[in-house]
Parts: sequence; structure tokens; C-alpha cells
Amino acid sequence: MTVRYSPKIARWIAEREGVPLDADGSLTMEHPLADSDWGVRHVLQYGSEAEVLEPQSLRQEVARKLETMLTR
Repeated sequence: MTVRYSPKIARWIAEREGVPLDADGSLTMEHPLADSDWGVRHVLQYGSEAEVLEPQSLRQEVARKLETMLTR
């Protein structure tokens, strides 16, 4: 999966992963994805500071999970 982390948290993740930041201070990373449930949990732990860019199916799963959370 491809995730974009906002500049607010990107530095911390970049240091942990040993990768450089993007020019705007954000970080776009690819993560292996064997389990979509893990992907959803991973992104949601960062709240609005992380966004799934690919795959589209995982973006939709995150949106469904958020919708479920809002309606409870």
C-alpha cells in the first residue's frame, strides 16, 4: 500500500524507517500489504495525518471503517 504521512508526523516515521522526507516535509511510503485489516489499523492510528493513496480498495475500506465509527 502507498501511504502519505503529513509533515506533522512524517519526520518521526522517516527516522524510524530510515528514509528521506519529501520536499514539502511529508513522506510517501510503500508498505507491503498482506492483510488489509492491518493496513486499515495502521492508517487509522495516525488519524488525519495519514492517507492511503493506493490501492483504491484499501482507501474504500478505511472510509467504510470511519463511517461505521461515526454511526456508532
